[in-house]
Amino acid sequence: MTTAPNSNDPAFRIVGGRTCLDFVNTADWLESGELHTDKFRKDADVVAWCRAVGLASIDPPRDALNTIRRFRAVLRRLFMHVITESKPMEEDLACLNDALESMDGMALQGNGSEFGFTPSTTLEQAVAVSAAALLARAEDRARLKICPGEACGWLFLDESRNRRRTWCSMEVCGNRAKARRHYQRKTGRA
Repeated sequence: MTTAPNSNDPAFRIVGGRTCLDFVNTADWLESGELHTDKFRKDADVVAWCRAVGLASIDPPRDALNTIRRFRAVLRRLFMHVITESKPMEEDLACLNDALESMDGMALQGNGSEFGFTPSTTLEQAVAVSAAALLARAEDRARLKICPGEACGWLFLDESRNRRRTWCSMEVCGNRAKARRHYQRKTGRA
């Protein structure tokens, strides 16, 4: 689904290239790292996102919204440390490691060509697996970028051949930037 990142529509754009990035992208972020707009306004939004990214077998617990939001913020900080090539905070690494260590009941199940996690798998566990895989690969870390769109701040893996992808989505942030430049040329305003 394609929607503007700042709209009030709870539909999700899946543009990050990895589940963990699409999880972080359920919010729009200001350049300062502050939350601008949150797509997880209620429990049903989390369930809808799980379905949108293929984690339909996961049923997030009710009233876990604050925990899920905190985990999302931790992952965003970790990814921003990769982009800025700075040292992550120990408590953020500990939070991700706690999610990874709690995977006793987590398993992959398959039925023909369909695969998914067992119902006992938590959302944090499934996202943590994706995040750990991304963080563990130097090639993926090198391709991690942040969208420069106004009040966007979405993260994505630049998987383009020449590694020159700029926007989370050309259809949204890229077109807005083009329209803004066109308007500035026509009006002579900065």
